[in-house]
This record gives sequence, structure tokens and C-alpha cells, in this order.
Amino acid sequence: MKIFEFAVPTKVYFGAGEVSKVEEHASSLGKKALLLAAKDTMRQLGFLDKVKGLLEKSGVEVVVSDDVSPNPRDVDIDRQAQLFLDEKCDFTVGLGGGSAMDTAKAVAFLAAQGGGTIRKYLAGGDNAGLENVKDAFPIMVITTTAGTGSEGTPWWVITNTENHEKPGTGNDSTVAKIAIVDPELMLTIPPSVTRGTGIDVLFHAMEAYIANIATPFTDLLAKEAIKLVLENLDTAINEGSNLEARSQMAWANTLAGIAIGEGTSGTVGIHAMGHSIGGQTDAPHGMTMASVALPYMRKTWSADTARYAEVTRMLGFGDESKSEAELAEYSAVALEKTLEKYGVNIKMRDLGVKEEMIEPMTDSVFKTMAGPLSCSLMELNREDIVALYKEAL
Repeated sequence: MKIFEFAVPTKVYFGAGEVSKVEEHASSLGKKALLLAAKDTMRQLGFLDKVKGLLEKSGVEVVVSDDVSPNPRDVDIDRQAQLFLDEKCDFTVGLGGGSAMDTAKAVAFLAAQGGGTIRKYLAGGDNAGLENVKDAFPIMVITTTAGTGSEGTPWWVITNTENHEKPGTGNDSTVAKIAIVDPELMLTIPPSVTRGTGIDVLFHAMEAYIANIATPFTDLLAKEAIKLVLENLDTAINEGSNLEARSQMAWANTLAGIAIGEGTSGTVGIHAMGHSIGGQTDAPHGMTMASVALPYMRKTWSADTARYAEVTRMLGFGDESKSEAELAEYSAVALEKTLEKYGVNIKMRDLGVKEEMIEPMTDSVFKTMAGPLSCSLMELNREDIVALYKEAL
């Protein structure tokens, strides 16, 4: 067996009603919190007032910034970090989906550096390697979607408004100290968001499994997450108030997040290409992966027939009359049928991508997402990425 390591430093409170744990544990992180919430929705649903009240009951003073956009921008992080410093906060709370959680991480990090611009620490910035930086302020995250797994990773993704890139970064200090995963907060998610975030879970898990740094630990998490998505996503989409389906999807989300975060595995070329689409078009994250995944699978299946054959089996198409190589090659078809089931077998053009965007998107893949790309089982060069994008268009 290969040598590997893992760590899961986040204290996770999982289950219906566990948002109440905010009152019990928030004060362990500090005395004054910057509560960063998804724009409009958290207030409209009553979640903002609920969490603010729980923080205050914990003895924590609260500053609210409920203007987190669906794809956080550098200019927003710069402004929110300055607010954190001006108000003399000592920890952040991210309330919402991946955008709110990523914002909480980025703000806690940038504030610890004394403010400035987050672009300095993104790909292409003066300190993209995060060398000799100060540890982020403590972070609490409360997820209201089952999609990004950000509650279990150190990563945060911020859009660079100067060049329309969407790089991800992070270090050990940007792992949340406390994560609340309460499926009761997910019951009102509309079907379109449930579908898109659920597909994101599927890709996190599948990519963790076909990453060249996968381990027995991440394999365990990835397989279980895929199983739970296939068993529960359809119900969560069509019966949004079904607490059991929401709970199972929330657990799949957290498992997949740990697999790509603290499990030392990661995503692969699908995410690398998808992020670059998001930077150009601001398209929903899960949909960007759906648009490029099939060409990627058709291109790379031969790199590890055993793993790709297992993907076919995990997706429910394990015809044992086929050879291992045949099953591996069929993985693209198995994924296509799965995406069709959920109504997300789409092309890049459906997300607003035009052919003239392919070259800058390819530039972005190698500049901002070289890490995930290097986790692919098959080495892909620029010519390969351009060809895959053209096939996905």
C-alpha cells in the first residue's frame, strides 16, 4: 500500500438543528465577529438574523456584511477585509454556500496581512505562493448548500476582476476552525441550485478518485459520496423539503470536500478547465464542470483503466461482461448518462462561451489552475486543453 497522510482539523457539527451550536462555541474564536452572508437570500430566509442572534447569545459582538456575491470578487474581499480591520474584529463567520465560506476564508487571511488587495496572493500576484504570510484569523463556516465542500477544505476561490481569472488558493491557516453542516438550512434551496451544487459534489468525489494523488483514505470518501449523490440528489431536487435526502446530500458534500481538501487528494483537469470558464462567464460552478467533463473522460480513460473502470461501476454501469479496458473507456458514456439524468448534459456554448474565449481560458488553466491540472492521471499540454475546449464547445 502507498504511503499517505491526512488531517481533518476542522471541528464539524453535522445534523438537523446543529446551527444551535453557534451559541455554544462561537466565543471560543473571539469576541467580535464579521458575519459574511450571501447577498439577499440569507436575510430573506431569516438565517442571517438567526445566526446573528446565536452569536450574540454566545457573548460575541457582530458586524454584518451581507453582500457576498455568487462568485466573490477581489474588490469585495479587499473592502470586507478593511471593514474587519476598521471594526477590530477577531474572527469571521461565513454563512451561505461556497461563496460565503470562501469569502470568510479570504477575508480572514487578508485581514491578517494588514489588508491591501487579495490580488497580491492570487495566481500571478506578487506573493501567489503565500510565502512568509501571517496565519489567517479564526474562521467559522455555516453551509446552506450541499455543493462546494468548502467547509472541509483550506481552499478559497476568488475572481480577479482585472483579468477575469478565477484562481483558487489557500494554506493550512485558512481551514475553518468550526463548521456547521445543518441540513435544515438547505430545505428551501430551489431545484436549480440543488441540481447545480449536487453536480459539484459528484465532480469533487469523482475527480478525487481519478486524481494521481488519491489515497485509500480519499478513495473511501469519494466512493461513499458518489453513492450518496446517486441515491439522493434526484429526491433533493424534486422534494426539496425531504430532510433525509437533504441530510444525505449534505453528508456527501462534506465527505467530498474532505477528500479534495484535507485528504491531500484534489480535483483534476475537469475543475481546472471549469474554473477558467467561470472566470470568463460567471457561470454556475457545477455547470462549468458538466460542460467539459465528457471530452476530458474520453481523452484520459486509458491513463488508468482500473480507476476509470471503477468510475463506470460507481455510476451504475458496471457490465461485468466487459473487460476492464472496455469498462474504463465506457466511463465517459456512464458519466454522460448520469448528467442526462439530472438535466445537465450541456455544452460550453450553453454557458455563454464563444470560440474566441478558448485561448484566454487556456492561458488561465495553466496560470491559475496548474495544481489541479497536475493531479490528472494523464499529463495534458496546452494543445490538449485547446482541443478539449473545442470539443466541449
